[in-house]
Amino acid sequence: MKKDTLIPIVLVVLLTLLLEPFGFMPSMAMMTLLVVVTVLFLIFALFAWREKGQDEREEIHIHKADRFGFLAGMVILVIGILSDYLFMHEVSRILVTSLIVMVIAKAIALSYSRRHN
Repeated sequence: MKKDTLIPIVLVVLLTLLLEPFGFMPSMAMMTLLVVVTVLFLIFALFAWREKGQDEREEIHIHKADRFGFLAGMVILVIGILSDYLFMHEVSRILVTSLIVMVIAKAIALSYSRRHN
């Protein structure tokens, strides 16, 4: 199995463990898990940042995957914001801030890309 497949799988498994699906997790185990997740995320981000297609067709696949990931992230954040408001009558600042950062980063990246290509 290649690194670009193995790292996301391991990252998803560890992130799922952060949700504590089995109940109680000792704080030391949680801290260790957070450190491992952070390191794996940084490695994953490095691979995603350096990803380049070998031809135009592969570049299109990469761009489609990036777009799908971005939209999926936005949908989850909007669902989180709506459910927070509907069930707790308040909005999580971290969800709204995350959505704002995603939209601004996308706009800046698109503007930069259009100017320099």
